[in-house]
Amino acid sequence: MLHAIMAAVPTPSPMPDPGSGTALLEHAMSPTEVAILLLLAIVVDYMSIGPNSLRDRLAFLMAVPAIKEGFDESPADKATVEALGGAIERLLDSTGGAYIAGASVNFVLGALVGLLWIYTIGCMMPVKLSKKMGRFATLTWPQSPLYRLNGRMWLVAILLGMMSDLPGGLIGDITRSLLDIATGLVAFLPGLLFGDA
Repeated sequence: MLHAIMAAVPTPSPMPDPGSGTALLEHAMSPTEVAILLLLAIVVDYMSIGPNSLRDRLAFLMAVPAIKEGFDESPADKATVEALGGAIERLLDSTGGAYIAGASVNFVLGALVGLLWIYTIGCMMPVKLSKKMGRFATLTWPQSPLYRLNGRMWLVAILLGMMSDLPGGLIGDITRSLLDIATGLVAFLPGLLFGDA
């Protein structure tokens, strides 16, 4: 079933720019659709649309692809990666020349993003699965009151939207596949609800 879903999802891939030798990011949505999807996510969260068990999940599923499409490879993305990389480097340097200080900042940052995806999967799982998955399935973002955005959920959505391309290995493949699946699930919503731009 998962294989069938992943095969049906459009997977944007970098396309080489013949003039500069760099890769251009192919987008699954137009800039207008990205803006509308991000607004939908904000409205769903801010107005507490739907039951509590679904609201944050729905807002997250719309927010992450919108942030990925709208801000990946942007100056904000690069500044965020540099700031987090600098913080990790300062932490490693503060060990006083211990062996761990030689760790690769990029790999540590990628691992942290992968772990954030694992945390997010726990938050997205229905609590009913806790009998099989244990406490992992009971992870949740704190509930926000009416007319307030869920700060923790949005922080996670922003970080994952901009930095899901950093993890490598098996976790990196899974995180990119999850993001492609989420994009495929919500990319049609702006056109369906408001018409084509």
